[in-house]
Amino acid sequence: MGEKEFEKERVKEVIAECFIKGYTKAKTMERVLNVTGEKLYLKKLNVLLEEIMQAWSGRKIMDSVTLIAVELKKIDTREGELWQAWEESKALDEGGGDARYLAELRRCADQRTKLLGLTAKDGKNKSKETVVWNEKKNYGTNGKTN
Repeated sequence: MGEKEFEKERVKEVIAECFIKGYTKAKTMERVLNVTGEKLYLKKLNVLLEEIMQAWSGRKIMDSVTLIAVELKKIDTREGELWQAWEESKALDEGGGDARYLAELRRCADQRTKLLGLTAKDGKNKSKETVVWNEKKNYGTNGKTN
């Protein structure tokens, strides 16, 4: 990969990150300039964004799959940020941590499960939420609960 191709891929990474985070096109162009030094115009941004979407969708897959892929990337990004914040909160709280991060992590898992259609169905054809973990259960203690 040549230097120009490498630079283009770096710009596309920044655009993808901005898209996932819901930035406006103007804010995306500003971020690309700040991170890569590349000045983008709207037409070029749209071309690169289309390339990103095609790559995410596997190029010949329906739009709904593209939308699911985008939403999964958003969840992955948010989840990574939450894990980092959780670890930082544990360090500040001497091991305790802020449980709100865990609740948001659980929400990410629930969203991913729903998006992928992995929720269990009951007899009335309604979705039942899957349990990611049971907060009252002590794992590793032969299944005994508090």
